Amino acid sequence: MKIIFFGIPDLGLLCLNALIEKKKNIVAVVLPVKNNPTNNLMAEIAGLHNIPVLAFNNSPKESDFIEAVKKFEPDIAFVCAFDNKIPEELLKIPPLGFVNCHPSLLPHYRGGNPYFHVIMNNEKKTGVTIHYMDKDYDTGDIITQSEIDINPDETFGTIFDKLNQKSIEMITDIADKFEREGKLPGIPQNFIEKYKTAPNVNPDKADISIDWTKNAVYIERFIRACNPIYGATSYFRRCSVKIWSAEYSDETTTHAPGTIVQVSNESISVSTGKGLLMPKTIQIGFYMITDIKDFIRRTNPQIGEIFS
Repeated sequence: MKIIFFGIPDLGLLCLNALIEKKKNIVAVVLPVKNNPTNNLMAEIAGLHNIPVLAFNNSPKESDFIEAVKKFEPDIAFVCAFDNKIPEELLKIPPLGFVNCHPSLLPHYRGGNPYFHVIMNNEKKTGVTIHYMDKDYDTGDIITQSEIDINPDETFGTIFDKLNQKSIEMITDIADKFEREGKLPGIPQNFIEKYKTAPNVNPDKADISIDWTKNAVYIERFIRACNPIYGATSYFRRCSVKIWSAEYSDETTTHAPGTIVQVSNESISVSTGKGLLMPKTIQIGFYMITDIKDFIRRTNPQIGEIFS
């Protein structure tokens, strides 16, 4: 079975290495767009194993690129994270189809950032879906799914790592099944019921700013959902700070949201729309990440000061 592989790190690199270790017949690796910083890394890994690479200039819709793919006569294409939509003309080339590895339980959390949204929505489970690709994002027939639990202290980073490991297991297993059985059955996704989506979070806009008028439970989840890719952002003494971990309580206060209401040598408590938030790990500016004790020692925060 001849495989053509599309992917970008981390997921793409991990799955590519796993398929190589399983001695799967990868006839070509398609590189991400040239301005993607992982382009050279994918090319280097392919080169180490003498796997040809394919690249397009601006879009996989380019006729030269499509013709180059056809020449490899792939039986199947595996896609494990990619930064361009696959055009229909490409989807028609491999007889076994294009097979995508998506880090959620489709049809829920279609889109580029399921990790963030499953935490924000307080989901108890997530998982990985292997599905056939069609002309839209993450809408093709489901081949298989696998669930994982979401723990109460889960972060974007821990979910990301768990789903990557689950994806490695699943992509190698499904490659074995395709080799043994040929075309596998797929189940159409149910779009009649309401499903949740996973749009990207933009770290250059207000998406990652802490809204202190929200309740403390929500803000603590938001902090975990932003860790470690974005960093939940606020300002203290006009300096940008990122809160990487926190605890919360349901203690009530009449202070305005964002106000420091309690200070000791070991903790501070900040008022929210409902309850108190106790930051545990804070980044000051661009470089210094510190625990709350060191933050208190360095900055001597006072009751009444504001996180804004």
